[in-house]
Parts: sequence; structure tokens; C-alpha cells
Amino acid sequence: MLGVITLGFCEILIRAVGFADFPLYDADSVIGYIPAPSQSGNFLLNKGWKFNEKSMGGSPFVTSSATDTLILGDSIVFGGNPFREHERLAPRLQQQLGHAVWPVSAGSWSLRNELKYLQLHPDVAQGSDEFIFVTNNGDFDKASSWSCDRNHPRQHPIWATLFVFRKYIFDWDSCDSTPKQLLLSEGDWKLELQQFFMSEQVREKSVKFILYPDRDEVSGKRAIADLELRGIDITLQSKYSRARVSVYSVFRDSRWTIDQYRDGIHPTIDGTRILAEIIARPQDQAYLAR
Repeated sequence: MLGVITLGFCEILIRAVGFADFPLYDADSVIGYIPAPSQSGNFLLNKGWKFNEKSMGGSPFVTSSATDTLILGDSIVFGGNPFREHERLAPRLQQQLGHAVWPVSAGSWSLRNELKYLQLHPDVAQGSDEFIFVTNNGDFDKASSWSCDRNHPRQHPIWATLFVFRKYIFDWDSCDSTPKQLLLSEGDWKLELQQFFMSEQVREKSVKFILYPDRDEVSGKRAIADLELRGIDITLQSKYSRARVSVYSVFRDSRWTIDQYRDGIHPTIDGTRILAEIIARPQDQAYLAR
């Protein structure tokens, strides 16, 4: 009886403090997974989040006569549970640029997932005046497929206590296999990027790639050259582009240091602020190609 009472108390407490108030995802074999559209919540009561009808973080997608910037990426752009809405990268960048910045992201996305989003939402691509891709070494690989509800939940759990235990304490099931019906097909990111560069939707528009290093690359434990070689690959794919393509290396910007990380790859809240400043106004040495 005591165990049942304790479990019930934990369930009420976890739900009351918003521990189970997190974004839900849609999953399929086309894009892999993406935050479900038109949802909002407040994780731990003080970390609000929202997604519009296009699965973008923030308000409904309405373009203006001013510049509309689309920023795409993985968890670096997404931010996640530690961040309040205004502390995430897109709102920080919007403050720096002085015009609308629309984020499209999901944790562990690759460049292919981001390009697939643009294929599925041609109206978003057409309505955007500038594209910014925040990429790291892990993004130049196969597209990410959905693997489990622990990482990308598709529905709210029946028992929040069990979900929290399995996510933050111990999970007895693996989270590295994808059901066949949700597995994305193989592809070539270079070819898909070239197709994006050649599309009418980006004609004469600015497309920027921000090469974001992980902690080991900044500390010298892993060579930064691999990441910057990707910048050369991007430049090669843009040879006949209808867009104005530029590539920047965060590693080369003196404002970025190892102190900006909260783990092996993710920036601190203050690091996100500095990253927004770098994207808005990169130093000359940060240019790899333009």
C-alpha cells in the first residue's frame, strides 16, 4: 500500500511541476521526425516552448516586407529543455539582426533532414529571404530516423513517473533501432545540397553555413580540419548555385572559447548568446568561402 501511495504522489508531483510537459514529435519515413505542429507547453513551469503550424519554434509563419531569415539545424538550434524561449538561438539571433528569424530544427537532425524539410515546405523556402544552416561534423552523414519515444516522444506518457525514470535514470531498452516503416532511404547530402542550390526558391538569396565545432575540436583533442573540409565540400556543391553561398567557421572566431560549452557539443545559455553574435557579425578570419 505504501508503494502505491508513493508512486501516486510521485506521479502527481512530476506532472504538477511540468516534468512531463515536453514537445511531441511526428515520425515517418520521409523526414524522419519533426516537432509536431501547433503545440506549446511549459517544461518545469518556467521553460516555455511553442511550435507553429510549420513545426517552427515560435509564432505563426507570416512573412513581412522586411528580411525573413530561416535558420536550420539540430539541437544547437533547437536548444531543448534547459532553455527558456527567449534564450534559444533563433530569438537571440533575431535580437541581433533586428528582423524575423524562423527556426527549423530537431535534436540529432542531419543536413539531409533539414533539406528534406525545405522540400516538404516549398512555401517556407519561397517565403524566406535568407537561409542559415548551423552544422557540425555529425551532420554530414545519413539522415536521422526516429528510434524511440524516450528521445522523441510521439505521445504523452500514461505514467509520467516511468517516463522520467527511463529517460533520466535508467532505461532497460535500447534506443538505437528504427522500425522498418520509419527508416529513411539512403541518400547523398552533396547531391541533395546541390539540388537545393539550383532550385528557383533560392535564386539570388543568401545561404550561409555556420560550421560549429564540438568541445574536443576547440580543445585540440580532435582535428578541426575535418569540419572545415566540409566547408570546402559545400563550396564545391555551390559552384553553379543560383544563391549567394557563404561558409563561416565558428572555430576561427576569437569570441568562441571552450568555456562556451555545457557538455561535449551543446553551448551554455551564454554560449548561445555569443553564437548568435558570431552568426550576426562574424569576424573576417571566420570566412572560409564567399
